[in-house]
Amino acid sequence: MTYGENKISFLPRLIKKDDLYGKAGYTLNLIKPNVYQFNSIGAGCHVYLIIGEDLNVLIDTGIITKFNSLNYLLTTEIGLKIEDIDLIINTHEHFDHISSNPYFRCLVAAGRWSAIKIQNNDELITKGKKWGVDLTGLRINIWLEDRNIIDLGNVLLHIIETPGHTSGSICIYEANEQYLLTGDTLFKGATTNIYESGSISEYINSLELLNLKKIRSFYPGHGEWVIGQNEVNEEIESSITNAKMELQTYINRITSKSLEKARPPPSLYNREEEDL
Repeated sequence: MTYGENKISFLPRLIKKDDLYGKAGYTLNLIKPNVYQFNSIGAGCHVYLIIGEDLNVLIDTGIITKFNSLNYLLTTEIGLKIEDIDLIINTHEHFDHISSNPYFRCLVAAGRWSAIKIQNNDELITKGKKWGVDLTGLRINIWLEDRNIIDLGNVLLHIIETPGHTSGSICIYEANEQYLLTGDTLFKGATTNIYESGSISEYINSLELLNLKKIRSFYPGHGEWVIGQNEVNEEIESSITNAKMELQTYINRITSKSLEKARPPPSLYNREEEDL
């Protein structure tokens, strides 16, 4: 398993050739005492588990095709059952973060703008059917807003609204340990894509707000985590710089065209394929 900065993955007690473990599933990392990362290999987001004195919370549930892997590691390596999860917090409304929600019978929370899209099955934003996932009927029980606090008994999770990637994106900050779960807002070595409902200007503002906080480490929805306050600040500042450059490039391009040709693209970034 992984603890701190040294990555040592759990070895499964039972090797399987399906998606329970390995190339199509998750590997499990212990990133802090009672905080686990289900590290997604390939498609889908990472899932995080925080075991509190009063509540056990999942941050995102991941892509539905990997649920068996999630359940396998949860039960065999951590010793919890699906019924032991008390709350799910979705960092935003994309299918790769929410499509395993129905397997759980606990309360589900999300930012208010994410909740609206999820409950209206807004395919333009959630992109479920485009990738063969039916998200019809998903419900959000708790609509979160900026500065909400969720008390797990020994852990306080602070909700930070960080629109940009989508309008409903949130980050989750633990003030005592000063770590941040960033969803798709902040990555190591990359700037997020701006999708339908998102805004690159709001994204820049969200990053500038995060830059005011003391963050010792962050754990994203995709890619590698970052440890060290200076390293975190560098990643935030780099993302701000890159986002401002992308916005200015778009402004220059769009203002150089005639009005009838100035139709904005679906995203400010050129993407050959969707990578939520």
